[in-house]
Amino acid sequence: MNSFIPKKLLAFTIICEVLSRIALLFALFQISNLTKMGYEFFIAIFLFALFHFSAQKLSLNLGGVAKKNLRAYFQNKFLNTLPIQDRAQKGMPLQELSLHYMKTADLMEPWYSRFLPSAYIAAIVPIIILFAMFFIDKLTFIILFFTGLLLPLFLFLIGKIAKQKSEEQWQSFSRLRAFFLESLQGYKTIKIFKKVKEREKDLEIAENEFSKKTLTVLKTAFLSALVQEWAGSLSIALVAVGLALRLMNGSIEFSTAFLALLLTPEFYRPIRQFGTAFHTAINAKTAWEKINDY
Repeated sequence: MNSFIPKKLLAFTIICEVLSRIALLFALFQISNLTKMGYEFFIAIFLFALFHFSAQKLSLNLGGVAKKNLRAYFQNKFLNTLPIQDRAQKGMPLQELSLHYMKTADLMEPWYSRFLPSAYIAAIVPIIILFAMFFIDKLTFIILFFTGLLLPLFLFLIGKIAKQKSEEQWQSFSRLRAFFLESLQGYKTIKIFKKVKEREKDLEIAENEFSKKTLTVLKTAFLSALVQEWAGSLSIALVAVGLALRLMNGSIEFSTAFLALLLTPEFYRPIRQFGTAFHTAINAKTAWEKINDY
C-alpha cells in the first residue's frame, strides 16, 4: 500500500499542515495577551490560512497521484501479467475483476489523501501543544496528557468492531456484484426458462442484505464519532472548570488561564480528525486485503 505514495507530496502536505497549526497557536498566544495584540496576530492568521489552503491542495493532489499509481499497478497485475485462464481458475472473471480493482482504487484514494496525513498530524501537533502547555500550566498539561491517551484507546476498541463490520459489508458487496454480473451474462437463459421474476427476487434479497450491512457500518462510524465528541467535550469541560476554579481563587492569572483554554480544543482537534478518517481507512484496508487474494 505504501509503495504507491508520492513521498514528497506527503511530506509537503504534513509540513504545510503542521506550519498552519503553529501559526494558529502563535495567533492564539497573541489573543491571550489582549493589551499587546498587534499586527503579529494578523500575520499569523494569514500564514495559517495560507499553509492550511496549501495543505488541502497538496492532500487532494496526493490522493489523485496515489490513485493513478494504484490503477496502473492493478492494470499491470491483473490485465497484463496474469493469463485469462489463470483468472478464470481463481473464480474471478475478467469483467468482475475489472469492477473489483476499480472499486478498490476508489476506496484507497481517501486513505492516501485523508488518513495518512491526519495520522502524522495527530501525532505531531498534540505533542507540540503538550510541550507548550507544560510551560503554561502544569495541571492543564496533566489533564491533556491523560485524556489524550483515552481518545486513541476508545478509537482502537471501536475500530476492532468497525473492521469486522466493514469486512462483512465488503463480502456482501462482492456477492451482490457477482450475482448481478452473473444475471446479466445469463439473461437469455433466464428468459428462456421464464425465471426472470425469481431472479429479480433473489437480486432484491442480495441488495437488501448489502443495504443492511452498509447501515451497520454507518451506525458504527456514528458511534465512534459520538464517543470521540463526548470524550473531547468532557475533557475540555474538565479543563475549563479547573481553570475557572483556580481563577476564582486567584491561583492563576487570567491571561494564562485564557491561553490554556484557547489551546485545549486545538489539542483534541487533530485526534478527532484522525478518528473521522480512521473509518475510511478501515474500508480501504479491507478492500486492499480482499484484492490481494486474487
